[in-house]
Amino acid sequence: MQSFLLPKNVHIYQSIGYIKIEGPYGKCIKKIGELTFNIIKTIEGTRLFISSATARTSSSYLLKLRQLTYGLAYGFRRRLRLKGIGFRGIRHEMSQTFGKKKPSFFVKGFRRKRITFFKGKQSLLLIKIGYSHEVAYPFNSNDKDIITVSRIDSRTKGTLIALKANSLTQLNQIASEIQAFRYPDIYKGKGIYYNREVMKLKKGKRQG
Repeated sequence: MQSFLLPKNVHIYQSIGYIKIEGPYGKCIKKIGELTFNIIKTIEGTRLFISSATARTSSSYLLKLRQLTYGLAYGFRRRLRLKGIGFRGIRHEMSQTFGKKKPSFFVKGFRRKRITFFKGKQSLLLIKIGYSHEVAYPFNSNDKDIITVSRIDSRTKGTLIALKANSLTQLNQIASEIQAFRYPDIYKGKGIYYNREVMKLKKGKRQG
């Protein structure tokens, strides 16, 4: 039987065949199948014990459940950095900016289905990355997926995009989709980077 310590602000409810997890950043219902759970309060805190017929199944599910509870309790964070002259991000609310008006820009890969793609989305992340138009990334503001543009002390001027989500998989998906608007150039270095990503530039033919 394997176990891990639950965060203080996470609550777990068990029913027949399912387990429900609630935290400050949302709730989730998982199917447990043949797994058995035991919630025991100790001196350190509340521990969740998992047991299964095979040790491999219980250990793999334990890692997934630990990651899920951490995301619901504290959330996962990631930052993207814009590098280039005039590159910056702007946060807009669709209800205030556009209303029922059709957006005049497009999301990369969704040029033909702009209306269906923007349907149900309430917020936009507009990014200026050297194109003749602004690219936009829509997302649901009702969810705990928070996309903010950093303007701390007016030093970054919107060149840092902060992402936050309760699911690490979803967070990585959002970050990869935003980076796909403009991957870093191997020669000039312009593009969208992960915050601590470092790229070694290649020399051009004239400089070689």
